[in-house]
Amino acid sequence: MQYNGKVVHWRDDKGFGFVFCQQNQQKLFFHIRDFAGSTGRPDNGDELQFAITKDKQGRDIAAPWRFSNAKARNSSKAKQQNSSIDIQYAQQISLFFRIAFLITVLAALLFGRLPWVLPLLYVEASIFTYWLYKADKDAAIAGHGNRLAEQSLQLFALIGGWPGAYLAQRQLAHKRSKLSFRREFGFVILGNALLVSWLLSPWGQAFLARMALLAG
Repeated sequence: MQYNGKVVHWRDDKGFGFVFCQQNQQKLFFHIRDFAGSTGRPDNGDELQFAITKDKQGRDIAAPWRFSNAKARNSSKAKQQNSSIDIQYAQQISLFFRIAFLITVLAALLFGRLPWVLPLLYVEASIFTYWLYKADKDAAIAGHGNRLAEQSLQLFALIGGWPGAYLAQRQLAHKRSKLSFRREFGFVILGNALLVSWLLSPWGQAFLARMALLAG
């Protein structure tokens, strides 16, 4: 028997939610793994068609399920299109940010002001890196094939955005389950810490002083 209902709660980061069944007035659990369609992600208010089966604990769940109208499917396609625009915008902005960041670092090196601008660079890089993680997370949710390269995310973490990257991994539940990425991220933090420690050391300060003399 086919049932109809409306999504009343959906956790896209976890891949599950609850649908209110019109026929029996029950709120039923459903999971993305039981999706019987081909594309799309549900959202609050979407209309679903589903069967009612039992989970391992013997509780009623909505499975398998699919979208019950074209509007929901079209909404999913619109999400994918918007995600495509957002990810392209993120790629363009990331290029400009890298250029501006490099110019700022070079200017600070030449004028011996790098230690003074480091906190500002860390804040800006962290905010931007968090935004990149959010854009890539949205693209992953929408099922869009065009994603930000992992090397790009790691690069922005390396130049000082790792606090923002760490926060994004925790809050957005993005890139924290892939062991190889987490291992590389650990080396990125270590490399950044060693670089900053050297720049603030007497040897690093002497290097910055020589750079300032050359600029003068």
